[in-house]
Amino acid sequence: MSFEYFIGRRYLRAKRKQAFISLITVLSTAGIAVGVMALIVVIAVMSGFESDLKSRILGGQSHIVVMRHGGPFSEYRKIIKDVEKIDGVKSATPVIYTQVM
Repeated sequence: MSFEYFIGRRYLRAKRKQAFISLITVLSTAGIAVGVMALIVVIAVMSGFESDLKSRILGGQSHIVVMRHGGPFSEYRKIIKDVEKIDGVKSATPVIYTQVM
């Protein structure tokens, strides 16, 4: 019998006079176990929610914006081809970026 098992059994089992204390010990241990399980579930759910939220935010916005100040790009197709040749670039898309109203 290991030392840890001996100590655990000694404090969880009660003598005949102290049956109520044993009940309190079991209920306290069960309450802590349920609390830890709930905490693990909440952390797992929030971690999944955080990664989903990041992917939605980054999916709607570009990581890099190439702009020309003072006028539009005249050869934007050539610039898109050059950008797509860079390692790690998944896609490049032309966008109209202007002030409205």
